[in-house]
Amino acid sequence: MTAVLPPSGVSAAAELSATIHVRPRCDETADGSVRYPFCSITEATKVAQPGQTIEVQPADYVESVVVTSSGQPGRPITIKAVRGPGRPATVRADQKQDAPAFLLSGVHDVVVDGFQIGLNGSNSALVIENSSDVTVTNGWLLTSARVTAQIKGDSHRVTVSEMVTRGFHQSTFEVSGGATDTLLTGNSVYQERPSNGNQPAIRVVDAPRTTITNNTIVTDCVVGVTVAGSSAGFGLHNSIVRTNLPNSPGSCSPPQAPPSADAIPVMVDGPATHDSELDYNLLDPVHGGPLYWWAGTTYSDPAAFATATGRGAHDIAADPKLGSNDPGVSGWSVKEDSPAIDSARADAPGVLGRDLRGNPHADKPDTPNTGGGYVDRGSAELLPKPEVSLGFGRAGGGSLETIATATANYGWSTDGPAGTALFYSFNNPSDQPAVLTHTGSVRFTFHRAGVACVSIQFSTDGFRTPLPAQELSQCIVLGSSFTPSTPQRVLDTRSGIGVPGNTPIGPNGDLDLKLPAPFAAANAVVLNVTVTQPTAHGYLTVYPPVGEPESSNINFVAGHTIANLVTVPVIDGQVRLSSSSSGTVHVVADVAGYYGNTGAAMRAPAPARVLDTRSAVGVPGTTPIGAQGRVTVDVSSRVPAGTTAVALNLTVTKPSQSGHITAFPPGAAVPTASNLNFVAARTVNNMVIAPVVDGKVALAHGGSGTVHLIADLTAWFGPGATDTYLPTSPTRILNTRMTGTPVGPGQTVRVSVNAWECFDRPCSPSAIVANVTVTNTKSAGYLTVYPYGQSRPTASAINFTAGQTVANLVTVGLGSDSFLVYNSSAAPVDVLVDQAGFYLSPA
Repeated sequence: MTAVLPPSGVSAAAELSATIHVRPRCDETADGSVRYPFCSITEATKVAQPGQTIEVQPADYVESVVVTSSGQPGRPITIKAVRGPGRPATVRADQKQDAPAFLLSGVHDVVVDGFQIGLNGSNSALVIENSSDVTVTNGWLLTSARVTAQIKGDSHRVTVSEMVTRGFHQSTFEVSGGATDTLLTGNSVYQERPSNGNQPAIRVVDAPRTTITNNTIVTDCVVGVTVAGSSAGFGLHNSIVRTNLPNSPGSCSPPQAPPSADAIPVMVDGPATHDSELDYNLLDPVHGGPLYWWAGTTYSDPAAFATATGRGAHDIAADPKLGSNDPGVSGWSVKEDSPAIDSARADAPGVLGRDLRGNPHADKPDTPNTGGGYVDRGSAELLPKPEVSLGFGRAGGGSLETIATATANYGWSTDGPAGTALFYSFNNPSDQPAVLTHTGSVRFTFHRAGVACVSIQFSTDGFRTPLPAQELSQCIVLGSSFTPSTPQRVLDTRSGIGVPGNTPIGPNGDLDLKLPAPFAAANAVVLNVTVTQPTAHGYLTVYPPVGEPESSNINFVAGHTIANLVTVPVIDGQVRLSSSSSGTVHVVADVAGYYGNTGAAMRAPAPARVLDTRSAVGVPGTTPIGAQGRVTVDVSSRVPAGTTAVALNLTVTKPSQSGHITAFPPGAAVPTASNLNFVAARTVNNMVIAPVVDGKVALAHGGSGTVHLIADLTAWFGPGATDTYLPTSPTRILNTRMTGTPVGPGQTVRVSVNAWECFDRPCSPSAIVANVTVTNTKSAGYLTVYPYGQSRPTASAINFTAGQTVANLVTVGLGSDSFLVYNSSAAPVDVLVDQAGFYLSPA
């Protein structure tokens, strides 16, 4: 096998991409990529390879497009104009050039789709010569001085379909010079009359086996179709031919108007009559003369023609009842009482599955079907006004993958979806551009969780007219999925990790942390943030770098090391850490996982104790964990097989020395990261999102003393879970210091989720992630956090002593969009709650 090499100068982007892009503006670095498109269609065709699509954006391209590259059978080169409301992509040759707008010479396996070609220029719009297996479809052909479209020479199997054409002076279509097996199907032809001569709308000369099917041909007193010379095997099927304009019955436009009766709809002469087939056509006798001229004999009606020639047995002589707002734009239509409706031969050679405007065949209920189906004669099917609906929802797969479905209900039977819809996304942009398709479904994958919207503009004429028939939009709220990570250190101001030096954050200072991949592209990251060596008291806030919120994540005092878990949205690959302290402070951050399109959903059951070394829960005895000890927690009885991570509220109590606890995957090495830091004799809490392997979580004690450890399971991520996470900007949703009503001893306070980021769209919060802070404590105690409406569990979220301010991140289920905070101490306490985000249950 010989390798096929690309032409010299082909860029890597054009070689590798399935699509070559063309825009009206480009620069010297143009290579056909999205970023560096070509500005010339011809330049794009020079580098195109079999199977590639040249995608051309709407604009006016003043060039003679010379197609020089060929495709392969089944892998054509497709030159496709992007269509939608507004102007199309128009190609017209410079008037100083004696060249067509599109020239295909000596090529094969090429498709030209969706263009307006010619734009009333003095040159031909389209010339196809010595080429094979070429299709020109779904656009417009316009010219004023030359033959609009020529197919000639040694050309084979050329198809021109679904084109709105307008010719003047010379024929709209000319097939000649030995071209074989040409198909003209589904076209709307408007042939104006020149002031000199009598050029037919379609002229076939010396072109065997030319087939004309389902065309609507209207002329101003010139012949509709002429066939002559060596054109045996000619076929004319399902077509409408009228040789007077609809608003000028029986007359011709001046000046020098010829006799209307001379404008014969169909003329076939000589060898072209051999092996020819004409049937199921609708010929309008309004011109007042013969309908057929056949081998030198005229016939005034289909019955006489059929008796004499054996052809045209199902032809109709009648007014086709045509109409159009602008036949040069949207093509000719038929009215509801037209004899063309449901009377065409359904299996005629060259019948398309869709009409000129991209619509299917439709069965008018009160009209008999006389052609073996319900195909209309001519280029456009009659359809009633539809009722259009738009559905939008999750598509399955990734949590940010959606599917939008447009449905048009016409009330008639059709053999396919009707109407054309332009789908696009907004509010939460996706990588996918607007998609033009027939009614049906389009998938969008969005960048971020939040409100995601799609809109459709619906057209019944394939967007041939500028304004869509209907516009609809719909929005949903998307959450993201969680992927756990083996703890990875991304920031340590003591040793220059994540920052250029080893300088602490200064008084009231900020630090913008650039995250490595894959965390930089995440919707949100889970960080275990540790404050160490603070020289004064204060608090640390972690948030997306778009304005500092009124919230806190870690409260600290001078000389003490303290950690807390943080879930924070990522913006442009970064998060910001701000210190509200008059002193300096070092900060360490370890990534525990991230939220995005892929990963696992979450379920938040009632909090359950899965480890307590004081009372042999999860371990065989009541011995504390020794120096550098390890413990493995088996959660397999509480989570399904395949669970990837769990949320645990860890509590260290009765430590004999300072140290830290690290959660890590069982069987792996203990990472250089910590989840919970403690000092001797102090009870400390911190939430951990820990990776799960075979239903187990490993915990390591990094200290020289002994310590008791408690773990309460609050959530799990894995199979069967359905809740996805919507990160929000840190938002304070409770501050009892401001309300003046602290939480009394043995009392609870109800806290409601803030769902403003749903923007009044339907959403169902199922659990919240929030930083809970207790302050103004006057005696020792703990806080328990649990869903509203449920019994209070035997689990603590925060342990505190008198005079201590402590914060901890919690994940807690919701009841009636709220949860409860219980104060176990003998004195009132103030509670602050900062929402980091919430989980959404599927609608």
